[in-house]
This record gives sequence, C-alpha cells and structure tokens, in this order.
Amino acid sequence: MKRHIILAAIAMVALAMPAFAQSTTSKGGYEYDKNLLSDPSALNWNIEACSHNGIKPEVQEGLAKLMGVSQANVRLEFCRRVLTAYARGRIPYDDYLQFMQGGGMPASVSKALRISGSGPKKPQGHGNTEIVLPASARMDSGETFKGSTVASNDKGRFSVQSSRRAVKCSGTYDLSDRRPTITLPVKCSDGRNGKVEVTRTPDMMSASGKVKLSDGSTGRLTVGKD
Repeated sequence: MKRHIILAAIAMVALAMPAFAQSTTSKGGYEYDKNLLSDPSALNWNIEACSHNGIKPEVQEGLAKLMGVSQANVRLEFCRRVLTAYARGRIPYDDYLQFMQGGGMPASVSKALRISGSGPKKPQGHGNTEIVLPASARMDSGETFKGSTVASNDKGRFSVQSSRRAVKCSGTYDLSDRRPTITLPVKCSDGRNGKVEVTRTPDMMSASGKVKLSDGSTGRLTVGKD
C-alpha cells in the first residue's frame, strides 16, 4: 500500500500555527482522502503520523478536558477521533475548511472529539501498524551503511548493514521521547559500538545527524530519504 499522508493528518498543526500558515485541499481531494481512509491500514498509519505533530500546551490542556483523557494521550486521541470521524463522513467539507483555516472548532469536530468510541480496526493479517523509513550513513572513511528504521506503538528500532563486509549495526529508541535532538546507542556485529545523535523534523518522519563508533570512525546519518 502506498503511504499517503492525508491532509487532515496534519490537522494538529492547525492547533499550533497561525491560520495563514495552513494549507487546505479541494473538495475532490477531500473526498479522495476520505475514501482512502476507509482502508484500516491507511487510517492507522495516518493516525500514527498525525500523533507526532506538536501542539501548544494551553491547547493540549483544553483538549484533555474536552476529550476526557490525560494530557499525555491528547495527541493520539485527537488524531484518532478526528481522522476516524473524517473517514466515516462525520466532518463535512465546509467544517473541515473552517477548522484547518483557523476559523474555530465546528460542531462536527467538537462532537467527534467527545466520542471516545473504538479505534480503527487493525488490518487483517498485519498486526500492529508499522512505519518504516529508509536509513543510511556515510562514514568519513568511505564505509557506508544502509537499512531502515521501524516504528510501532511507542517503540522504535533501526538496523543498517555495512557496504564493506557483512556487518550489521542496530539499536532501539523510545517514540514517546519527543525531543527534537536525541542520542541513541548503537551496537555492531563486529564488536564496535557507539552513539548516534540525530535531529528530527517536527513530524518525526525524517532526521539527520552524526555517528561516532568506538574505532574512532565518524560519519553522517540520514533517515527518511532514499
């Protein structure tokens, strides 16, 4: 399945940026995205992608009260409830435009946020939805690594393989850690270990940073770009 980021999946930005900064879609695009979200795989993936966006603290507090959830769960619940309502046709196009353009919260959105309901069905045969991004590193010595990162629920892992020999380097990370820049430990199958310092984009869908291994080698890491 092609992973298409539904415009509504960036609705969190509407709660953290001025109205003029928002982009919207045509009614045809709105209908297309709504139909696409009828696929549980697409809905689950967009909820996860949406939940990585930022939000103003004062807005987060208000939404927690409106939805009856803890502030720690606001982003995920907001995205789940809004996108599920969108997929089921409960948020009309005019209301969608009003909300995304900073015109306040329409009744349909407010109602969707008050309904806890059940989450989207998991796609049969797939278990938990995973977000997979390409990862690569180029060391100053000329050695290159290629692999991927895999995010599922609140857990993440990465694994890359060296171009010079059958050496694999891997590690794990905590998806609940929303800091822009994080440092991750890495271990390699040839005995080397080290650290990776990465700076992530606000949507958590790409990152770049520095790698330093115990043999003294250093390099640059890129995530989310082929």
